[in-house]
This record gives sequence, C-alpha cells and structure tokens, in this order.
Amino acid sequence: MTKEDNIILYHYTTMNTFYNMIEHSLCYEEGDIHPKYITMWATHYAFQNDPTECQLFFEGLKAGVLDYTKKNNIPLNDKEKELTQHPQYNLNIFTISFSKQEDDLRMWRGYGQNGDGISLGFDFSKFPSTLPMYGADCKERKYWSESEPTYLLYDEIKKCEYVDTNNIKIAEEACNKTLKNIFNKDEWTDVKQAIINNAYAPIYKNKKYEAEGEYRIIKHQIMPQYRLADNKLVPYIKINIPIECLKRIIVGPCQSSSEVVMRIKSFLWTKCFDTEVITSAIPYRSRL
Repeated sequence: MTKEDNIILYHYTTMNTFYNMIEHSLCYEEGDIHPKYITMWATHYAFQNDPTECQLFFEGLKAGVLDYTKKNNIPLNDKEKELTQHPQYNLNIFTISFSKQEDDLRMWRGYGQNGDGISLGFDFSKFPSTLPMYGADCKERKYWSESEPTYLLYDEIKKCEYVDTNNIKIAEEACNKTLKNIFNKDEWTDVKQAIINNAYAPIYKNKKYEAEGEYRIIKHQIMPQYRLADNKLVPYIKINIPIECLKRIIVGPCQSSSEVVMRIKSFLWTKCFDTEVITSAIPYRSRL
C-alpha cells in the first residue's frame, strides 16, 4: 500500500469485539486523558476463514521455479525442491483484514454479525512516517519484547492479490529471489527462503474472494499469545494502531438508528475521543 492510495479501509466485526476493543485496548500516555493507540489482534494465517491461505503462493512459486529449470535444463535435488514447498512450521504470519468496501452487504453478512455488527474505517494515508517503539503502557522503549504488543509500520499494510487457482501467477520478483537462493549455494538458505515466504505468501488469495477488496496488516512473530475460540486455541499477536487513523465508525444495517449512534458516541466520549459515527445506508433485516 502506498500513501497515494488515500482510501479509508474498513474492518467489519461484531459489536462484542468492538466493545472489548474500546473498553480494554485503548492505550494512553502517562498524564494524558486522550488515547494514543487502539490495540487490535492479528490472527495466525492458518486460522483464517480461507483454508488455502498462503498455499496458493507456494503453488505459484513451485510452478515458476519448475518452469525456469525446465527451460534451462537444470535439475533440482530434493533439498532444493523443498524450498518451494509450503513449510509446516516456520510461517509465523499474523494478519488483520480490512476491506476497501465501505458499506457492503456481502461484508456485513460475512464479517459484520450479519448486519448486527459494526465497521471501523481507518485512514492509513495519515499514518506517521516513522514510529518509536511503544509497549503496552505506551511508554517508549529502547528495545522490543516478544511479550508486548508490537507497533505498526506503514509498509506492513499490503493489498491482496487475487489469483486464478487454475493458472496461479505470482510476482516475478519472488521467483527470482527464490532461484537466486537455490542456485547461489550460500549458507542459511532455509532462513533466507523463510524471509521471502513471509513477505509474499500472505498476499495471494483465491480469486473467489476478489469482491472483498482486501488489504492486510501483516506481521511476523515467533512467540504469540493464545485465545480460546470455538473450543480451539488460536494464536494471535497484539498490534497498536495510532488512534488518529480511526476516522469513521459505521453501525450495521440491522441496528441503524439515531439512538444506537448516540449510545456509541457516548461510549467513545467516556474514553475521551470523538470519532464520526454513522449508520449503514443499506435497507436490510437479517430476520423477520
């Protein structure tokens, strides 16, 4: 994502998640009543709703590498082939999803509690160019700890690329870097390939999801925290996002009313910040 994109990206979620996010995750500086950050949770890629997360990249990578080796009549041994395979353990990728779709019925149905949820609009074009390290108490750090919420860098917001599963095409740059890694015969090839994989794998998604217009915050961490969801232990990490990036809150179409808007604004005022709150323009009832 570049600063020239200048679009608001929307995170659709449930009212319960929204409440917990505002009630428990706002980060204040000492002596300041106004929040500096809002903390969001990035979930491990393997626990997303799409079971093919990251797999499509490796299918495209393998096809690109094999095409090159066949054209140049270069055989690959088993160890070299392994570098193009989907690794089982060393993809420590965590993501938060956003959509360019502002008030979209498909998004409300799929991610916004079937219209009873809420959507948070973030303008990342206003994102600071540089950020210091902040811990859970929002005090600047000289070092970083795996146990604390990480901070967000602008270049970690990526636009998803959608591919046809019958003809997967990935960035030529990713293939070239992998080929260089394979044939240079340097040490640490596994580590170098992990860096390549982490950078490219979470970007590619099935074309069937293209209507979502997804952007992602992508982070990598070795030691996550865990939460219990649907009786499963789900790994996640906390990410601090500057509160000034939160520009708009949209109330889902099934609960759109001036009364709900006022309650939400009153709730925000108790936390000492004021964000625009509007209602969905979609005429929709999820039940009769």
